[in-house]
Amino acid sequence: MNDSAPNVAWVPAVEEGNGPMYLAIAEAIARDIRAGVLRPGQRLPPQRALASVLGIDFTTVSRAYSAAGKDGLVEGRVGQGTYVKESGPANPVVSGSAKNQTVDMSMNVPPRLEDAGLVRRMWQGFDALRSEHGVEFLMRYQMPGGSHEDQQAAQFWLQRHLGLQPHDDIIICNGVQGATWTILSLILEPGDTICCEELTYPGLLALARHLKLNVVPIPMDADGLDPDALDEVCQTVKPRAIYTTPTLHNPTTITMPVARRARIAEVARKHDLQIIEDDAYGVLASTAPDPLCTIAPERTWYVSSLSKCLAPSLRVCFMVPPSGTSNDNVRRAMRANGSVVSPISARLATNWITSGLADKILSAIRFETERRQGVLRQSLPDIRVPKDAFHVWLPLPDGCSATEFVLKLRGSGLGLVPGAAFALDKAPNAVRVALGSTDTAVNLGTALRKLVDALENADQHDWMVV
Repeated sequence: MNDSAPNVAWVPAVEEGNGPMYLAIAEAIARDIRAGVLRPGQRLPPQRALASVLGIDFTTVSRAYSAAGKDGLVEGRVGQGTYVKESGPANPVVSGSAKNQTVDMSMNVPPRLEDAGLVRRMWQGFDALRSEHGVEFLMRYQMPGGSHEDQQAAQFWLQRHLGLQPHDDIIICNGVQGATWTILSLILEPGDTICCEELTYPGLLALARHLKLNVVPIPMDADGLDPDALDEVCQTVKPRAIYTTPTLHNPTTITMPVARRARIAEVARKHDLQIIEDDAYGVLASTAPDPLCTIAPERTWYVSSLSKCLAPSLRVCFMVPPSGTSNDNVRRAMRANGSVVSPISARLATNWITSGLADKILSAIRFETERRQGVLRQSLPDIRVPKDAFHVWLPLPDGCSATEFVLKLRGSGLGLVPGAAFALDKAPNAVRVALGSTDTAVNLGTALRKLVDALENADQHDWMVV
């Protein structure tokens, strides 16, 4: 702190090393508003004055005030400065007077976008559809797999990860679940065996039960799915396919390194396995190795969703079948199982991509994810989360049952997912925490403090370990 700096009425209590400084200041504003240190209508110190006191750059304070403004805590008044809002943010997290409300941190969605101008442009996409296509667009069916224009947009969107794919090879699907259902119905028969990580997407397990498939979990290590364990299983069980999420794995957040991906492709070739690559988080990750489909294109079904990187309600997914696959067969399977994407959703996604808006949304989600990770570090500084991940895999203390822990927290207004939801065999004693599900970063901080309190008191509870 700068001793020669001007006097200011309020100085945030912040510590270096717990995430970006601007987020620490924004959280200090929120904390002091809750504590009554900062009162409604009170003026915050001028940005340059506070920067001088803290010995930091002026732009850091500016970003902090902006972040607090996006959380509905403060407001800028032209020519007057920045003031604490007279009323707090809408939709506050659970309080003592609203214990019947639940903050659901079980649904893994992108963090809420706070840029009103960007959100307005997202909605304007519907107006563009109406003006460009008129009522005729609403009064006709679309062929399975997407239109020529939608495929070209998908090609443009995916080329940063896959290189330039022929747009005719890209199939537009109704979400990852619809795409996976289509793939499984094409390559497997009832009674066949598919392998997956020992912790996997619950939607795959549901589809396997529905299609009467056998699922064999493969052990994981710090680099993801263990290829040697896969090789050993293939020699005894004879599976026909492997399902994997190699980037920002759900729920562990592990990203497979290049060498691990190459080894898995090698094992798949050795045993003639089809690979289903669920790359739902691949576009979200700003730094990730090339997808498996670029290593083994002849056997990999690549699936990339817009749900995590743009908007879950689009329900738009891009599928790239293995080279040489008949797309006519894929389209027939989509028609049979109802996995055809809504033409409105597909064309809205196309407009966002071709106009450059999709890149702006992706950047905003990454920015908000960084903010939320900063809030996480203040509550759980020892938890390490990969860049761009908005979910956390949180191991629990020995003797603390994950299932009971989740039930206990839900009773006090906080929803999490226990490890059992992702496991076929013995469930790990851990929970998944979704950072994007609260309406603001400030409310995330409140929810995480409730989680930390429960963890700190875990040894005082008589847990039933099952």
